[in-house]
Amino acid sequence: MRLALAALALLAAGKPAPKALPPNDAEAVAAIAKACDKADPRACAELSRRYRAGDGAPRDLAKAVRAAEDGCDAGEAALCVEAGRAILRGEGVKPDPAHARELFEDACTQRAHSGCLDLALMLQNGSGVAQDVPGAAALFDKACAAGDASACQLLGDARYAGLGTPRDLKGAQAAFQRACSLELYSGCTKLGDLFRSAHDDARAAAQYQKACAADEKDACTALSLSKPCEGRDGCLDLSDLCSDYLAGYDVLAEPQLARAPCEKACEGGVGEACDNLADMYQEGFGAPRDPAQAAELRKRACNLGDRDACDLR
Repeated sequence: MRLALAALALLAAGKPAPKALPPNDAEAVAAIAKACDKADPRACAELSRRYRAGDGAPRDLAKAVRAAEDGCDAGEAALCVEAGRAILRGEGVKPDPAHARELFEDACTQRAHSGCLDLALMLQNGSGVAQDVPGAAALFDKACAAGDASACQLLGDARYAGLGTPRDLKGAQAAFQRACSLELYSGCTKLGDLFRSAHDDARAAAQYQKACAADEKDACTALSLSKPCEGRDGCLDLSDLCSDYLAGYDVLAEPQLARAPCEKACEGGVGEACDNLADMYQEGFGAPRDPAQAAELRKRACNLGDRDACDLR
């Protein structure tokens, strides 16, 4: 009982429970729960952790969510985000996007930028709520201003594509620069892509080098674009870069930048790259519309073993 009272005293003083606390001490968990009931957000955070991990009490995700919500009500914005994510995913409770949205809104109002970001992603994707792309862009801006690197990168994407906000290349550049400065190195890669699309190769190379030094694979591959590749294995990275440009995955969503790596990988014997290039010529997406050229590339892709290309033929 003395251990439990000691834990309660420390929590009341704003300190975490001592590490020496036995992991299965039910009295300690009861003391922490009592402190949480008295609106101590630190106690609620610890109680949520214990129920989630099964530390000192049976693992119970529903109780973990409830404790996080209690901590949110007590004024801890990070617990609003934690509870919102669990409720959105249905971890131990029934998924409830509307309630998750309320929790993210509470966190964002309390200047927790992660709450703004989670709310923005819900609105952008229409995840259980009405899609609101302009609202998402505004929240990306707010979270970026608060120092969230991922929000800065997403804001750059929105400004570049004109999604929910007017197309603004200078604004996109500023957002990618901010993400890069916050050490989200895919932001540096996208900044390099932006410079390369403007034919500013020197500035593009500088950003690619920075990202490559941080093990960003696409940036390293972009630096090798001036060199030939040989054989399927030697050209796979270029094929991946081609696909990433078409999808906007960790690089700029820019089909015109996809064309060069697609062509090199296709010439090197990667069927998937030939198939992607065929799609581009078929749709006039990053390449001139040319159905005959698309058919030739589809044939080459099939001969190289790409089943999707064979099925389409």
